[in-house]
Amino acid sequence: MLLKEKNIVVTGSGRGIGKAVALAYANEGANIGLTSRTLEELNNTKNEIESLETGVKVVVRTADIIKYEEVEAIFKEFHNELGSLDGVVANAGFAWSGLAVELDPEKFDMMLKVNILGVFNTFKAAYPYLKKDDKNAKARFLITGSAAFPAATARFSGYTAGKYGVVGFQRSLALETKRENITVNMILPMQVDTKMLRGRKAGDGNKPPGVMDPGDLNDYYVFMMTDEANKIHDELIYPADFENVKKLLNDAPAGNKENWDSFKDYLEEKQPKLYSNVRKLGNLLDFLITRS
Repeated sequence: MLLKEKNIVVTGSGRGIGKAVALAYANEGANIGLTSRTLEELNNTKNEIESLETGVKVVVRTADIIKYEEVEAIFKEFHNELGSLDGVVANAGFAWSGLAVELDPEKFDMMLKVNILGVFNTFKAAYPYLKKDDKNAKARFLITGSAAFPAATARFSGYTAGKYGVVGFQRSLALETKRENITVNMILPMQVDTKMLRGRKAGDGNKPPGVMDPGDLNDYYVFMMTDEANKIHDELIYPADFENVKKLLNDAPAGNKENWDSFKDYLEEKQPKLYSNVRKLGNLLDFLITRS
């Protein structure tokens, strides 16, 4: 188990990416703090974790991520129940589709609040309880961003603004924490089969081509909590790039796909731009190659 006895909190963990990630962490031995606004969904996630029979501890607390007092209170409770936190995933998000000229200002405001203020609230509330006493096992603050940065699309102005804004927040936060034993990073998925993207159709087995299942992202989130990611700080990780690398890996000669060292020259020759995008994260590629 890669994360045995680590304590990790995942926001927005009642469904979608957050639920899949919480299950993946629990499967690797981590104790989990679950939070969102909906108790029923959180309890469903808890039940699925317990069905794994890994013996991990699961703590459920509801909170509205844009209300700091609620977020502050639940992180105090997570600390009391689990102990110091090895990692936090700021995953809660909100999207609404519509032309900007027709968009309800309250919906626009809510997208900014959940996607930026919610991440700020999560970090501020978690900070006193992050395990910051070991440079060889730094606390991890991991944000779920979106490939809407920098690939903006029409009809998602509020969501895109929020995802652009949270990148700026990370950049500033990473500078503030660079002398502490905390890493701050972001995973920016492409389209994922969640209610945020497909509404009630999510998970119906009819997702469009190119849309990922939430569980397809688990390896990225798991890796970022492992010892191998201890020195990674202020990175924007685009799964789309790594998924393209994995496709190329399938076609590589046998001697070129055992690990990153044996594959990188082949990748640079075949896809120099893709190589440039991923080369700084060779240890993540080693992890993905091992898991594939």
